[in-house]
Amino acid sequence: MKCYFIAIFCAIISLGSLALPANNAEAKQLFKDIPTSHYASEAIQWAYEFDIIHGYPDGTFRPNQAVTEQQFAQIFVSYFDLEPVEEELMKFSKKQIASDAIYNTLAAYQVPLNGYFDNQIRSSAVTRGTVAQALAYMLNGDTTLNSSIQFLLDYYITSGQNPKYENTNLQRYFGASNHLTRAQLVVFFYKLQSKSFFYISPKAEQSFENTEHYTLNKRANLARNILDKSLRKGSNWSTEANNKPNKTWNGEYTYFYTYGNDDLDSRGRILSITNSSKSSFNVTYYTYDGWNSGTVEGVATIVSDKKARLNKTSEGTRCVIEFEKIGTNVIKTTEYYCEAGRDKGTNYNGTLTLETN
Repeated sequence: MKCYFIAIFCAIISLGSLALPANNAEAKQLFKDIPTSHYASEAIQWAYEFDIIHGYPDGTFRPNQAVTEQQFAQIFVSYFDLEPVEEELMKFSKKQIASDAIYNTLAAYQVPLNGYFDNQIRSSAVTRGTVAQALAYMLNGDTTLNSSIQFLLDYYITSGQNPKYENTNLQRYFGASNHLTRAQLVVFFYKLQSKSFFYISPKAEQSFENTEHYTLNKRANLARNILDKSLRKGSNWSTEANNKPNKTWNGEYTYFYTYGNDDLDSRGRILSITNSSKSSFNVTYYTYDGWNSGTVEGVATIVSDKKARLNKTSEGTRCVIEFEKIGTNVIKTTEYYCEAGRDKGTNYNGTLTLETN
């Protein structure tokens, strides 16, 4: 195993703020919300034994909480020991942030991700499909969503979330549009290291060598283009791009609540709004209630200064959700009808607060 591997999970994303103390007496159940029967318990136990698991001050791990793209990117770069680059990306977001160097490196390897030019996209929840494409591209040079999912399934790195689609729809079976959770993240890397998957595909190496002398921004555009259209957020870089979009609605709005000690006793909402214009904006809305979860994606129409309405998903399925701005940093969502992309018992109602960079 490579010597840098322990450092990987020391980065585990600021996945929590405090490290829990090592204690053999606690080894059977490290976190209040991770019983030994939990599917990720073994992976979390493994990471804990390397002294690399971080939880929260209340003794929870919050396994269902979504991981942001830049959190995943940080671990990805560390895990594959990717070489840093001197060239820097030009971004739509003017503010420099800590993940800039990470995305510069990922662009050099053309890793398929969304957030190269937009800080808000970086801080939004990353989907399982995006993670599958990033991993399969780096390991095997795969450039399609289906081949990426199949690669991970073939090597038992992951499994499907929706068994009823196993033989009919690979992407739905895998849950490609669902957000990656903290527990799933740990399991991904636990299984990767257990199979000694540390190598880099020739395709990624060739991009890094850059014999075509492409700019870093061009390589980032090429990386974004690898992503399946159903997973893309934001825009490719262009000197002619509109650098003054309507940002009235744009942002990542969240709500999390834990009401008990069991893993099932929590709920959360993550609403990502991008590409806001005077008439519409793109919506990605992830919700979970205990084990039930789901994601809705589509384009909402702005009907007034403070209200917008989604009538159907990006797949054309009827889904009516109203979005209402309450103050500067709060959006209220009200579902009238929406059974697409979610488990029974999960809804999209709530009041969510803007996350600030």
